Amino acid sequence: MKSNTDKDRLRANEQGTLRRSYLGALTAFGVSGVLTNSSSMESNETASSQSPWQGINLSDSGTTVTENLAHLDFGSSLAATEFDDNSVRIDLETGTSNPNIVNVRTDLGVEPEEDDLWGAIYDHYQSFSPSNRNHMYVVPSGTWFVETDNINLEAHEFFGISGNQSATLRINDQDVDRMMTVGTIGNSRPHAQRTVMRDLEIDIRGDYDTGIGRWYTYKFGLMERITMLGSRNRLHPEYGGDRHTIMVNGVKSTTTNLIRACHLNNWDVQYDAPQVGHAIAYSSEPSHLGLNIWEGCQVTGYTDNGFYMSTSNGRNLIAGCTAVNCAGAGIRIGANDMVRNCKIIMREEPAHSWSGLWLENGGGQVVEKLYIRNQIEKSTEIIRCTQNGSARLTDVHITDRGSGGRVIRVNDDNDSRTSFDSCTIDDQSSPTNDDYGVYVQSSNVQFRDCEFDFTSRSDSQRHGIFVNGRGDNVNRLVIDNCDIDADGASLRFADSGEKHKIQNSVFEALVMSDNGAALTDVLWLGNHHEGRTVFHGERSNWKGDFNWGFEL
Repeated sequence: MKSNTDKDRLRANEQGTLRRSYLGALTAFGVSGVLTNSSSMESNETASSQSPWQGINLSDSGTTVTENLAHLDFGSSLAATEFDDNSVRIDLETGTSNPNIVNVRTDLGVEPEEDDLWGAIYDHYQSFSPSNRNHMYVVPSGTWFVETDNINLEAHEFFGISGNQSATLRINDQDVDRMMTVGTIGNSRPHAQRTVMRDLEIDIRGDYDTGIGRWYTYKFGLMERITMLGSRNRLHPEYGGDRHTIMVNGVKSTTTNLIRACHLNNWDVQYDAPQVGHAIAYSSEPSHLGLNIWEGCQVTGYTDNGFYMSTSNGRNLIAGCTAVNCAGAGIRIGANDMVRNCKIIMREEPAHSWSGLWLENGGGQVVEKLYIRNQIEKSTEIIRCTQNGSARLTDVHITDRGSGGRVIRVNDDNDSRTSFDSCTIDDQSSPTNDDYGVYVQSSNVQFRDCEFDFTSRSDSQRHGIFVNGRGDNVNRLVIDNCDIDADGASLRFADSGEKHKIQNSVFEALVMSDNGAALTDVLWLGNHHEGRTVFHGERSNWKGDFNWGFEL
């Protein structure tokens, strides 16, 4: 007859392997040297890493490994797998291990200003399987030739290239149109898990042109302190390079990329050709699903947009960046993107039309603490809001000393709200025709705590806000606690609308409506009218009181 102790031991053997047996299995596989035991309230035994073998973090919580359990995870860097024949395999998770350092000069035998650095790196990369590609290529100071076009870094655990001190990559072949492609558009594995590029100057001076890279990253990407020397010449008939200079896409919703302190300040050569097709400075495209953080980057003089993010399906956070003299738009964002603490400056005229900030393609955009200064002619508007959803702009400050065009135009999807909070316009431009600084062409636009000052420096007048649906009604305009000064009219309604809220604001100049512009169910409360008030259109069901200079 078996004792109760024997029965318990037999039951344990039938159900699975107890933790002590599993630790014994670890010993059999040569891992015992890295394990020690200690007591804790949660478990009688704890195994922890005590060995120089990097990355092992092993704990035993007392879990019984049963026949139904195929995988037991002992930490982020060690995994134990049980097989049907009762064997156990212990694996290091190489994806979290530190990369192998490769000095391109001492380890690859590349000499500066002699050999093709890019080709040597690619040959070394290809000599490993994707799971074993785990290298940081260190480039010493000096000038290193790039003579291989578009190395394809499609799958790796880690790929990095880092310059020491003044390391310059010199494009030395006119056939180099793009330096690299990282990953693939899809998210199937193997893929480009982690990618880093930092502290390098890319020299395209002379008769050369190239894009730096198109990145499709899986887990994480970092590009920082990359500077381009020389101007892009994308449309040159003999050696024009890739359209994208720096394009970064995260192929999964969990992918994060950081592009930091990169400088593309030497223009793209302008041609008598359509704007689309010139080089783009920074971009993400529809295959982007993750989060890109663009921090402290600069761009000057690109014809086909500076920061071009509006078509991506992921998120872009543009922080502390500066765009100067770019056509298309200095910053162009799409759904759920954010701009914060940035500058847009226009002081030299590009060959094509431009906007400073352009919101489009979806809603959820947030803009905070943006400074814009214009000194040139504008054929369109400085801020263009044509998105299909809500957007919020806060602490946007615009100084206009140029000529022509508009400062703000809102023409969104009508149903969503576009709000401007604590924004200022200092417009002392020189228009060639009488025009308005702000065009409201859709419903649900809101201005709160804003101060707009329009003063023409030419013989033409500069007016304030123009509510013009181009024949369609514009409803639910909110102007709250604002001060609007202008040469002729502070506020004009050109089309009918309802449910406007105009309150607690100061209108230094004329407020008016056109003939046929019927305004219904309007709240007009607590406003100061320093100029005349002339409503030519019908007014019905207005509510309000305590206005100065205007009686309902």
